[in-house]
Amino acid sequence: MFQINEVVEYNEVPFRVLMLMPDHLIWIALDNTSAFPQLVNKKELELAIDEEALTRVDDPYSELAFQTPEEGTIAKTKRDNNYQLIKPLVESPEFYLAKSRSAIINQIIEKQGSTKQTLYRLARRYWQRGQTQNALLPDYKNSGAKGKKRIATNKKLGRPRKYMPGTGAIIDSFIERLFRIAIDKYLLTDKGYSFPYAHRRFKSLYENHFPNTPEEEIPTNWQMMHFYKREYQQVGRIQKRVSRIEYNKDVKPLSSTANTQVLGPGSRYEIDATIADIYLVSDSDRANIVGRPVIYMVKDVFSRMVAGFYVGFENASYIAAIQSLAMAMTDKVKFCKEYGFEITRAC
Repeated sequence: MFQINEVVEYNEVPFRVLMLMPDHLIWIALDNTSAFPQLVNKKELELAIDEEALTRVDDPYSELAFQTPEEGTIAKTKRDNNYQLIKPLVESPEFYLAKSRSAIINQIIEKQGSTKQTLYRLARRYWQRGQTQNALLPDYKNSGAKGKKRIATNKKLGRPRKYMPGTGAIIDSFIERLFRIAIDKYLLTDKGYSFPYAHRRFKSLYENHFPNTPEEEIPTNWQMMHFYKREYQQVGRIQKRVSRIEYNKDVKPLSSTANTQVLGPGSRYEIDATIADIYLVSDSDRANIVGRPVIYMVKDVFSRMVAGFYVGFENASYIAAIQSLAMAMTDKVKFCKEYGFEITRAC
């Protein structure tokens, strides 16, 4: 019933199953920074399933199994060193017993010179994140405070310049206000202006406020782009850069499927007409090109099956659509028989 490494939620607390025994299992709480492996009776957990107190949930660390750090990187070196450090503990069959665990920890400290805090922290990470070596990879993804706004004081934020002259401009609230003026006026419209054009308009505005400023000290295109992506949501940017008709027709996200309001097969049909990407020739003279036909398809929305079709040379029109609808309502057994094909209604 239970599997090693699966994650279950018991009384709204997530646990990972570490080891299975005939009548018991070993698990550990995922979100507790001071948790230790615990011995639990299987019958109690089976009863908790019946009472809906225990459910299976998705593994929050499942992506770690697919990560492959490159050779020679700091991340791989730290992962391998950390695993070798706690290997005697995590490979011991008595890792869940406090006395045995403490004895192994003391042996590691005596040989490796580490600390109890470090060993327990690494062991918990190994157990809580899936009992794989990748569980010991450094959490570099949490570095940098992505998405949070930095405030510059006396020094420009970001990497110092290496090739360009000057030190760069410090982006304060006044420059951000000028950014907004240029973005709102020239970029968030359906006029089709590019971002470099909006930056050139900002540059003119900036030079009017701060004349005789050296070129290298004017806020760059990349600084304005960073402000733009941080302060304006992507949905709002896209919506304001296209017309209302184009947004509703081509850009607006779908909120449901096509068959949300259909009851079943035959409840609703959809018709589409397209000009075929072929040229037809005359029967009497194959050198005489007749033209490109217009193909109508009638599809049942619920089953996605083609109910009828029509091929003609007239332009898309209501009359041609009626022809395709008439075909959709025609008995297909009789229709195919006229052309020498024998089918049954079960087809």
